[in-house]
Amino acid sequence: MKNWQTRWDETINYLKAKFPGANLGEHIESLLPVKLRQEISKELSIGKNPGKDGEDDPGVKSTKEQRHALRGLLLCQRVYYSKIWAKKTFNPGNIVADEWMLPNGWKNTSQKFWGGKAEKDILEGIGMFVIDPTATLDDLVKVAKKGKPDGIGVLPGNFTLSRADKNTRGAAETCYNGVIGWLLQSGIVSMRWVMLDTSPNGSHSCAQLFGTGKAVWDGNTPFIVGTSVLPTVKAGHILHMWIDESGAAGWNGHWVVSNGDGTICGVNNGEIKPGLEEDGVALGPEVKKAYTNNGLLMGQWLGYGGKLWKSNENGRPVRDPNVYAHANLVQFNPLKFANRI
Repeated sequence: MKNWQTRWDETINYLKAKFPGANLGEHIESLLPVKLRQEISKELSIGKNPGKDGEDDPGVKSTKEQRHALRGLLLCQRVYYSKIWAKKTFNPGNIVADEWMLPNGWKNTSQKFWGGKAEKDILEGIGMFVIDPTATLDDLVKVAKKGKPDGIGVLPGNFTLSRADKNTRGAAETCYNGVIGWLLQSGIVSMRWVMLDTSPNGSHSCAQLFGTGKAVWDGNTPFIVGTSVLPTVKAGHILHMWIDESGAAGWNGHWVVSNGDGTICGVNNGEIKPGLEEDGVALGPEVKKAYTNNGLLMGQWLGYGGKLWKSNENGRPVRDPNVYAHANLVQFNPLKFANRI
């Protein structure tokens, strides 16, 4: 009969053996004092009716390899989806432990999905908690060009994610969530990175996840439509645009992925009608709000750069002829994220 220590050691050693160099088993142990390891070890039993000290349910038929894999996955979910690791922005500048991401019954939910699967399939689930060390910026562009996230559920706390998924999973209602989904699907980031902030909001969250970034256009420099030129942004770099005039509430702005040729991939975009121009500058091909994989960066940027938008006497948006917006465009190289794990 296994005791908690034996089960714990077997599970940690399994993660170390299957994901060498990923610092997965080692990282989990570094987060947990012995007392908490003992508590969680008992939760790693397989089945609905564990025996003494969390022994496996004898009614569950599975191979040793399947049980090892399932315990490894359950351990990753138990640690990284709980307040042990998960954080959220309660309000801008205030990041707290996320106590709400690991619901009651989480284990049954996970076992219902994974319990009958082979070891190789469960390993693809565990693989969501580590990056793909071979992932490139081109891989990010490829998944972004393939399509928007499926819109089924959300990424944080998702118990069914797998590296074998062919399409990007998760919510697609905001531009930011689209980018996060593509980053995860590409393998550039892992669920450990996603769970660093389950509801990021504001510059403090951004700095924790992305680092400081590099200015493509500085807000103190007026962007003159038809005269100013945006620098080229490398393929696979993340772009964030906003105006200072929007204040903290509007700082989140718009997020897209650069294709490297002046076009972008994005969701929840500023819509562009065919043939639309502004001061003689073409805003590019049609861009639908839901998703684009070939919209011009300029078309999205001119929703921020140029003369400041305001409401006229009828409440319609118009440009202020006398005031330039303090419009900012910052790029991030996701391979250099501050906490990419």
